[in-house]
Amino acid sequence: MNNLKAGVARANITPPVGTIANGGKPSIGVATELYAKALVLDDGHTKAALVTVDVILLGKRVVAETRTRIEEMTGIPGTHVMFGASHTHSGVATTMRDRWSVVEHDKSYVDQLVAKMAGAVAEANLDRSDARIGAGEGYADAAINRWISTPQGAKWAPNPEAPVYTSLSVLRVDDAEGRHVAALVNYAAHASVMHWGQFFAADYPGFLQSVVEKVYDDEITVLFANGASGDTKIKWLRKKEDGSDDFAYGGAEDARRWGTVLAGEAIKTLEQIRTEEVGDLRVASKEIEFPMLPLPTIEDVEAELKAKRAKGEDATWEERTLASLRAGNAPTSIMGEIQIIRIGPDIILAAIPGELFAEVGLKMKEQTACKHLFIVGYANGYVGYLPSAASCREDGDTPRYDWHKFFWYPANFSEEVEPNILQAVRELLGIA
Repeated sequence: MNNLKAGVARANITPPVGTIANGGKPSIGVATELYAKALVLDDGHTKAALVTVDVILLGKRVVAETRTRIEEMTGIPGTHVMFGASHTHSGVATTMRDRWSVVEHDKSYVDQLVAKMAGAVAEANLDRSDARIGAGEGYADAAINRWISTPQGAKWAPNPEAPVYTSLSVLRVDDAEGRHVAALVNYAAHASVMHWGQFFAADYPGFLQSVVEKVYDDEITVLFANGASGDTKIKWLRKKEDGSDDFAYGGAEDARRWGTVLAGEAIKTLEQIRTEEVGDLRVASKEIEFPMLPLPTIEDVEAELKAKRAKGEDATWEERTLASLRAGNAPTSIMGEIQIIRIGPDIILAAIPGELFAEVGLKMKEQTACKHLFIVGYANGYVGYLPSAASCREDGDTPRYDWHKFFWYPANFSEEVEPNILQAVRELLGIA
């Protein structure tokens, strides 16, 4: 059995002040640096790379271009490279709306991002040496579901009774002498502690990583993967005037506090891991269908278009959707990639290309029966919010998100998304 080799590297991806931030306006400052970090694994037969990056999401075109660049530079097959965005809302606008696909927004920045992500993988590939691998599970009660079901439909509000993913998973990589080289921390909560749109920051995931690195005198590189957090946020609340709870938003100091809270659990978990030599690395992926809810009628969209124009509001979604409905070519589903990296018998990285609801993540963990499952959400080419089947039924005719209009999809995804994702994961893992 060949022993697994590993290498790690990072690249600073902080853009110049004035670059378009998430929210669509030029940034006015930098609160924390942004990074892309790469972990390369090699069992002598198979190579794979994980790239975690402090952006809100990555479009399919960006991922394809970076994979091509990585394959040219390292020989690692592009299909063996997994990308995970931290989903920091205080990051750069890396995508914009364009027909039925997601493409880059700030072209000059994205060109640099592609080069830096590929460069980090190339450096990590050169850094490979014999490694010992282990993983552990911690517990962090720092997230809360952000939707409450009511007879009138889902309401945006803290919901302590709804599903939430409380596991904090840690993958640790040591060198042959047992020194900590790298760690991957996996937690599920939106990276939106901070108000966004003006200052670039990695939000709580950035502080989580930096605190852990500082504890080990910066001799370890910590990566972060945001998990099944499509409907969960950090549990930081405030009281509204009517006495009800609402979500709080703040600045970098608030993100630091929450990142430090989670860093404490990550360190505790990391220190209890026992690493060992691992000799088997497997990678698999497949494109699957993400079906949509029934398309709107021409009459309904015409009415929306008329109302928008009367108010002087942007009506691009209505105009495009109406044109596609009349032409009969409106899509009823979107394709996206599910990807698996398996490290030995007990560790699985499962990449899901969007904002997976917590309930689906919990079912995935149960069905895989794997000792250590890392759900890498916001992965590879982002397709959108990935709801649970139950949430679709609860929402009825008024889905809780209208995100589909941001990407000019004609409708939200349907309850068929959940079984399609779970089935794809089972197939890739060889589970009946």
